[in-house]
Amino acid sequence: MSSDNPQSPSSPASFTAHPLPEKLSVLIPCYDEQKNIERFEGELFPELEKLGVPFEVIAVDDGSRDLSGHLLWKYSEKHEWFKVVKHTHNQGLGAALRTGLAYASGDALLTLDSDLTFSPKEIPKLWERYLAGDVDCVSGSPILGGYCEVPAYRKFFSRTGSRLYRLLLGKDLTSASPIFRLYRTAILKILPLTSKSFTINAEILFRLIQKNRKIAEVPVTLGNRTHGQSKLKSWLETRNHLKLLLRILLWKIFG
Repeated sequence: MSSDNPQSPSSPASFTAHPLPEKLSVLIPCYDEQKNIERFEGELFPELEKLGVPFEVIAVDDGSRDLSGHLLWKYSEKHEWFKVVKHTHNQGLGAALRTGLAYASGDALLTLDSDLTFSPKEIPKLWERYLAGDVDCVSGSPILGGYCEVPAYRKFFSRTGSRLYRLLLGKDLTSASPIFRLYRTAILKILPLTSKSFTINAEILFRLIQKNRKIAEVPVTLGNRTHGQSKLKSWLETRNHLKLLLRILLWKIFG
């Protein structure tokens, strides 16, 4: 499998194009993000409507303790394409993504954070690359696109982790951890995913590479959150990433 940059399109003779997507599923894990969820109506929904394809939004309320769940249910009452799935207690980003994936009915699937640190205005970049029909995943890369008001320690962890994953995976991928991606749903549904934490995004890349699936990256900007605090615990996620890196290393050695 090879990974592409958007500047390096494949030759028409080198791949068989996938059918254009007929429906888009948008999967959003939510945990105590009341203020950011309030922004969906003005910032997210209009960008999805501009794509010109039928879509659904699947919001997974991962045990929120604020009014996040209430706002999500209000959206579901107002929009027939908005679905809410609820965890009775917080289980983690990976668990929320895996739960939401089971409800996705679109043949393409977009994942993004509920804090909108990847701006919905960047969705067309992923969509346009995906429509080329030659990839199973389009991943947004802030290392290619840049950071806006993101703390230095977050940029350090992101860049260091991505270098380690790139080294072990043997693929020219700049960013391993961002959630902002567009997938071929059928492929994602058959991956044997186990992560419950933020490492789910790196695990997905690992599993796609194991199955010789094609991944492309596009440059996007990662911003700082407008409201609330990050749920990421650096020490815990560092431990989880080290565990996943060890699994990848064992796969590289023993197959």
